Amino acid sequence: MIKIYQGGSTGLVQQNKRSLRTFTSKSGRGIQRDIKDTLKGMYNFDIVIMQFGNMFIVIEEDATFFKTQFNFKVIQPGNYSYIKTGFPLFSKDKYTKKLSNLNKTFCVLVQFGKEPNIGREVIESTIEKALGITFFNN
Repeated sequence: MIKIYQGGSTGLVQQNKRSLRTFTSKSGRGIQRDIKDTLKGMYNFDIVIMQFGNMFIVIEEDATFFKTQFNFKVIQPGNYSYIKTGFPLFSKDKYTKKLSNLNKTFCVLVQFGKEPNIGREVIESTIEKALGITFFNN
């Protein structure tokens, strides 16, 4: 079946889905760092919160912020060259509310799919244009 959209828009644009980038772990920087830096570069977010498995994580300067503001413990796991911290999925609203009260700009990405085709989509954001941006692992 072929779908034709008026004005020549692709289905991706027509359906308001925006796949921003496919990341590979071969970059050496890590998927987490690439996603954070891309979103902060595009929208100047103060904090980028990402779901990885059963946790939401923040890394680098965002982890340092969570350490100083919310007394989180930070770690530098395995071969990673950066620090990170996180909280359980059910605590998302608690921390997004705290960030809003501090007038911080932020976005939240949730994970979908199964290995090896995992994606992350911005589902909550203080900047409306960022909603729906999707990243895929390669």
